[in-house]
Amino acid sequence: MAIIPQLSLFSWQDLEELGDLERLVLVLETVPDETLMAHLEAARGHGRNAYPVRAMWNSVLAGVVFQHPSIESLRRELARNAQLRMLCGFRNAAVPPASAYTRFLHRLMAEQDTVDGMF
Repeated sequence: MAIIPQLSLFSWQDLEELGDLERLVLVLETVPDETLMAHLEAARGHGRNAYPVRAMWNSVLAGVVFQHPSIESLRRELARNAQLRMLCGFRNAAVPPASAYTRFLHRLMAEQDTVDGMF
């Protein structure tokens, strides 16, 4: 019996060799979140936009990718890492306060069906 070797289309080793920020970029480019962003931005309306919806969402995804156990841990990382802040979309270099994350997560939970549909 002949064995025909098959080339791998995707190698987990390639993913493991990426740096943390490169892995986050892959996630941010891949997650189909446009519907969620439209719903959250519509819910915000013409309210204050000190911390844009997209930047907040990107930072929550960063917390998942980097396995932060809490929002406070994520906030400390954002305060420490300017590249991460810029990648998430916080252009003014300010880290959102815990209260901003609390409000954002409440709005996010209201969109649970949309989030479930993405994943």
